Amino acid sequence: MSLLNAGSYLIERAREACPAARGNVFSTDDLAGVAEKTQVAPALHVVLYGYQPAEDDGDGTVRWDEVWLVVAVVKHAARRDRPLAQQKEAVPLVAEVLAAFSGWRLPAESGVHCRLKVVPGPRPHFSETHAYFPVALRTQPKTAGVEDDA
Repeated sequence: MSLLNAGSYLIERAREACPAARGNVFSTDDLAGVAEKTQVAPALHVVLYGYQPAEDDGDGTVRWDEVWLVVAVVKHAARRDRPLAQQKEAVPLVAEVLAAFSGWRLPAESGVHCRLKVVPGPRPHFSETHAYFPVALRTQPKTAGVEDDA
């Protein structure tokens, strides 16, 4: 089953192809329990955004639309006097994410046999301490249903 399987491959690809993150590429598990004000930046966060069935071929095989976010994270609080500074800091991170993932095909062992596509995602978010710039990437894994012996 390849549904929800892309995360570790996305993290590996981001570590290899996005030097502006300085190796700071984290999963949801890595961020569990981390207070926002102490989180590392610049960084990339790889997070599952959602999934839904896209097509059922009638024989139990389902193609899914699965969306992952690669979120560029930069420090924000110290730059209130320069409102566009955090956007300028995020530009190299976002550019590297787009270059690394637009049209990239996950490795065969992932079980996902399609190219990634950049799709609409959430808007940037600005907290008291950080700014977050998400890039949404769609995969389309397939799953096979249970055969009915009746």
